[in-house]
Amino acid sequence: MNYSEHRTHYSELLISKIMDLKERLNRLTSITKTPTTQPSPLVGEVGTTRDRGEGGGELRQRIDRLLEPKKVYRKKEIVPVDQLVRGEVISTPEGEVFRVKEYFPPDFRYGEMTLAEILNIPTYPAHLLTKDERLRELDFQKALFLDTETTGLSGGTGTFAFMVGLGLFQENGFLILQFFMRDYSEEKASLSVINDLLGSFQFLVTFNGRLYDVPLLETRFILSRVKSKIREMPNFDLLYPSRKIWKGAYDNCRLVTLESQLLGMERGDDIPSEWIPQLYFEYIQTGDAQRIYPVFYHNQMDILTMVALAGRIHLVYHDPLVARPRRGVEHLALGRLFWEHGYPEKAIHCFEIALKRCDEELTWSVMRWLSMAFKKTGQAERALSLWEEMLTWPYREDVTPYVELAKYHEHRRKDFEKAMTYVDQALEQTPSHQEREIEMLRHRKQRLEQKRVGNGTR
Repeated sequence: MNYSEHRTHYSELLISKIMDLKERLNRLTSITKTPTTQPSPLVGEVGTTRDRGEGGGELRQRIDRLLEPKKVYRKKEIVPVDQLVRGEVISTPEGEVFRVKEYFPPDFRYGEMTLAEILNIPTYPAHLLTKDERLRELDFQKALFLDTETTGLSGGTGTFAFMVGLGLFQENGFLILQFFMRDYSEEKASLSVINDLLGSFQFLVTFNGRLYDVPLLETRFILSRVKSKIREMPNFDLLYPSRKIWKGAYDNCRLVTLESQLLGMERGDDIPSEWIPQLYFEYIQTGDAQRIYPVFYHNQMDILTMVALAGRIHLVYHDPLVARPRRGVEHLALGRLFWEHGYPEKAIHCFEIALKRCDEELTWSVMRWLSMAFKKTGQAERALSLWEEMLTWPYREDVTPYVELAKYHEHRRKDFEKAMTYVDQALEQTPSHQEREIEMLRHRKQRLEQKRVGNGTR
């Protein structure tokens, strides 16, 4: 007889005995019970039959309570992480660490391009977008995509990176390695394996990793007395070019926002980042991975989004026509970048598209940039048309068209009188607190008056 059968047999036997006892008690009380209005001649005031009846009733109530069905409280099942996530425990001289490997083939698509297509995009914009000459030779096949999950969102020496995800291109496909600390004691083993991988690659790709992931890991390396080159590695941090291109185009430039609104990808059942530290604390206390294991999916999606975003940044910069920016503000941002980096033709083309697609709030900025690009590339008449159009615009933001028209009539047409008219209009519309601008306009007007007088005496 097994334990369950033995427990059932014992329960049935106990109930049988209790039922027999209850029946005997009922018979006993039915014999001894007398009317409560007539006291027994054989007993005193204390020992009435009513007292005996109440005593029997109390006993029956106790027996009834014993017979009531009871709730069965079962101990919560503890599920270790290796039963929920397909991974393996790897041994190092520093101890053990849990590792998960996930491979994505070259034709895997997350966003608008496959992994193979992303590898074929020229990466030259990286050093221009970050102003880091070390990224001039950026090669995604020599880069590690890094993302961490930590015990706190503010960093500091008390913050652990309990999961480190590393993505790398492998034979045109993409491999994600995740190192998970099942306990704080596994940190040194995890860091040693991660450090070995860092030594095999030349570049890092992160999203806000320059200010968070890299300093955090550097701190953990130092505290664990592990010498690492992570700080010296050229880091293509995708947050900064993303802000340069898409700031104002979407709600914000968080990774999940760009993933959904720019790349058009939606995750499945994901968890908010701010929940993750608490989930890990619960896991450490209980050893139960049922609430922490979705973090593996969250981390994988972050890394895949970084790969797709890196591809999008390079594509939209390398060939805007192919990338098809969706909003005027994207074209304006790209135009400004191209102008800054010495590509005036690309800049003008982006400004022209932006002017067709942008809303009224952005139109003034686009016209200002485009007119100045025309002016500096020798297309004065096209610039003139824009300045005159800006004078009719109901939402004038500054005095740019007045100043530029004054310069145009002064230097090109030698019409000093008309140039002074535009300077006067600029002075009328310049706020009093802009003292420097007012001083420059007054100086220009004074020079124009001298030219007009000199021109009249000839």
